[in-house]
Amino acid sequence: MSNQEAETSIHDQAGAGDPEVANRAREVEELRAGVDNIDAAVIHMLTERFRVTRQISHLKAEAGFAPADPGRESEQVERLRSLAQDGGLDPDLAEAYLHLVADAAKRIHSRVAGGEV
Repeated sequence: MSNQEAETSIHDQAGAGDPEVANRAREVEELRAGVDNIDAAVIHMLTERFRVTRQISHLKAEAGFAPADPGRESEQVERLRSLAQDGGLDPDLAEAYLHLVADAAKRIHSRVAGGEV
């Protein structure tokens, strides 16, 4: 069985004749519903994060501050890596997240400073 077949067969297995397999498939579906809820919450949190980021962008532009703040970013990398480590999450994942959102924020800052937003 290929990985693709194993990945797509969970839903089908929920009604399988083998009760143990059907039980496990239902458990996976329930857990996936939880993951879906978490993903939705993350998107809502990112929406709020970037609402605040746009406010910061306007303040930076008005004051003539640079879009990027390397010192702040370095502090945040260390802070999020530590939080991840404490929570049992891969610190590299936390750092990748920060770079993703920081890069997006810098693009917003640059557009606001350039009068585009």
